[in-house]
Amino acid sequence: MFAGITMTHPPAASKAKRKADDRDRKRRDREEMRQAGIPDQRMLDAAIVDALRDAILDQGGIHAPAEMALFKEILKRSAETLRDRRQKGIPLNRANMHSAIANRLIPMPD
Repeated sequence: MFAGITMTHPPAASKAKRKADDRDRKRRDREEMRQAGIPDQRMLDAAIVDALRDAILDQGGIHAPAEMALFKEILKRSAETLRDRRQKGIPLNRANMHSAIANRLIPMPD
């Protein structure tokens, strides 16, 4: 196509090596964060959810109109965030997603 220039793709082994190097780098980064005492994303997410749940329960649950409005807004925004996501290739079910969010924020008594 271009005079004197040949286009070649890197060999598959090179691509695999880059992926392995990237995984190793990310693993090292996560370990450095752990050693520095920096929480990972899952731990942060759990702390935020727990704080939201505790804030709702500290206000007497979701029986008062203001708390119910706050709870509905949190549920709505959480559902919007999850709307187009998949879990291991399977799309999330909207009704089950709402239930899961509500149960995570305010677990049903055993």
